[in-house]
Amino acid sequence: MGEAIGIVAKRALIMATADDVATVIDPVTAGETVSVRTKSGETVDELVAREDIPRFHKICLRALASGDLARKYGEVIGIMTDDVERGGYVHIHNIESVRTGVGA
Repeated sequence: MGEAIGIVAKRALIMATADDVATVIDPVTAGETVSVRTKSGETVDELVAREDIPRFHKICLRALASGDLARKYGEVIGIMTDDVERGGYVHIHNIESVRTGVGA
């Protein structure tokens, strides 16, 4: 998806096409390109990280507003407690679990 020669995008894994977030496989620094792939390895999206995101944490695939439901694994995992732009870091500081009421 348009990667420059010699520059390898960081990787993220999406579990279902309806997901709002993907899990980054590599630690990501703000400004780096992230290649979003399916379990089979197909690249389905590419975006730029807005923030540093630790390995195995969530990157936002589309803008979500406070109060929006967030999906991962094709299921609702939480409700956003703050607005997050595409490429933003989704974690306990901006999402609350719909099951437990704590950060997802």
